[in-house]
Amino acid sequence: MRRVETKVSPENFDIVSEIRSISPMLSGQMLEAANYLIKHPEDVAFHSMREIARRADVPPVSLVRLAQRLGLSGYGGLRQRFIDAMRDGQRRIRASTTRNEESAKALMEAGQTRDGINSFIEEFFSAEHDVLKKARSNLTDEHLLEAAERIAAAGKVFVAAKRTSFPAAFTFAYALRKARPNVTLLDGPGGAPEGTIDDISKGDVLVAVTFAPFNRVVQSLAQRAYEAQADVVAITDTTTAPIGKYSSHLHFVAPTSSRAFPESALGATAVASLLAALVVSKLGEAAQRRIRDNERFLVGSGEYLLAGSAAERNPHRSNKRR
Repeated sequence: MRRVETKVSPENFDIVSEIRSISPMLSGQMLEAANYLIKHPEDVAFHSMREIARRADVPPVSLVRLAQRLGLSGYGGLRQRFIDAMRDGQRRIRASTTRNEESAKALMEAGQTRDGINSFIEEFFSAEHDVLKKARSNLTDEHLLEAAERIAAAGKVFVAAKRTSFPAAFTFAYALRKARPNVTLLDGPGGAPEGTIDDISKGDVLVAVTFAPFNRVVQSLAQRAYEAQADVVAITDTTTAPIGKYSSHLHFVAPTSSRAFPESALGATAVASLLAALVVSKLGEAAQRRIRDNERFLVGSGEYLLAGSAAERNPHRSNKRR
């Protein structure tokens, strides 16, 4: 992994993700410093090293040593990286309001010729593969496991998303409902998703998925869950997402920028599927029984084509026998 002093584009090298990646190798006050920076990245850009050290309850030298572990000469370089990341995050949020228009324009230009279409197809799959790689590199296994444990132990689990982030939320809720009770997808068909979350309380979990420019309804649901002392698990496309203040280190980032229109939900869906799988692994035999009962019900209901008679599966063949 490349280590440089400054001028690294945060689009390609996220400082928070980098700190997360080395956290398992840290200990003591350096680990406490790292955890503080991960949870409060916005503080670094606006406060001195001594103030950050005071808030993190570590000596200033721990921040200097952390910067050096990241390949920087000192805290000044680390602070600059956070400033650059914050500026880039704000720029990306502003750009996201016209992203669909620009994406559609690029698609139209690519479709003008046969060669352009062939090239676009290759670029599309390459970009989606890159989305998955970046999503994985942003994950910290320790935080994933903690999120899975909290979801598995939760009294109730609520799942929220809107628009292009909804597929990831639906995938997670659908899988989790098979494995445990009390899972609610806040899709709000009547236009009032907040009504379902009225009963959220301490010991419950809200899993929220939102992409820039970020959905106001999802943000308000996260705030409501946070104020009720429930855990908030967030899946977004940038570390600077405002929902991060409610989810702390249970904030997982998957990029959405690719050749997809309007944006790629592949990374977020992969993170959601992984999280669901980890929860199922922790629920044990109770989840296995529930999943078995659910699958037997679906087969018995005739919903699957293969669950019917041979004639129902192949009506043309049945007609020939008559």
